[in-house]
Amino acid sequence: MGFTVRSARSEDIDSIVSWTTDTFEWGDYVPERLPGWLESDISEVLVCVDEEGDPKAIAHVTMLSATEGWMEGARVHPDYRRSGMGTALNRAGVAWAREQGARVVRLATERDNEAANSQVKGLGYRVVSSWIHAELTIDANHRCDERFKLRRVPGSDASAAWLFWAAGDLSLSGRELIAIGWQWRTARPEDLTAAVATGNLLQSTAGWVIVDQPAADWLRTAWVATTPDDILGLLDGLLDHAAERGVEGMDVKLPNLPWTLEALTRAGSEPREVLVYALAV
Repeated sequence: MGFTVRSARSEDIDSIVSWTTDTFEWGDYVPERLPGWLESDISEVLVCVDEEGDPKAIAHVTMLSATEGWMEGARVHPDYRRSGMGTALNRAGVAWAREQGARVVRLATERDNEAANSQVKGLGYRVVSSWIHAELTIDANHRCDERFKLRRVPGSDASAAWLFWAAGDLSLSGRELIAIGWQWRTARPEDLTAAVATGNLLQSTAGWVIVDQPAADWLRTAWVATTPDDILGLLDGLLDHAAERGVEGMDVKLPNLPWTLEALTRAGSEPREVLVYALAV
């Protein structure tokens, strides 16, 4: 079966959408994000095309910093799986990232996706950190104790938050990564400074958290600094904050530790494990 790897084009969109819409039980994010990927100046969309020139596999690679590449959205048409297309796209994506200055390329997949994990390991990636992802439904009437209410952090306190996190278990277990949606890169003090400027770095007596609101009806966390003794209080404050903002749900990602797993479970979620892989380039 012959195929060629090339950059995706706008005229490929309809074909790709036709076989990526129902990839998972919940659907797929590729059709929605594909147009934006194609317009981005810091990423590349690669496709494998068959002998007729029709795209049968896709992958997106982007730069999350000057030295960190990220691979995502790898999909192969059901009729072309195990054809070598996925491997070819990953290698082409790594080569592109290297040309941009990347020293490492990362990607993520859920622990229970055995096929994807097997393929990723075969490509030379290794697990660098394990995370848990939880979706929390927000009770509009939820209120927390006053000491756990989240408030905006003044710029003068950002350094203290960073130092607290850098010396803690969440930084160590998470390999100093920050979750930007479903992308992970090395956290920087500037992330906290930027969050202060937008009002998204919040604190209570239980710790600090960076949140953002990518959609009208839900929030997500990007960075959390707390302890085993305080995490339930921080989650209580997050639920209160989400209720005040009128959202319906919240997406929380934390490094996978016994105490983070227990806390998210007690908060009413069913956490799923996500593995972050890295390949030195």
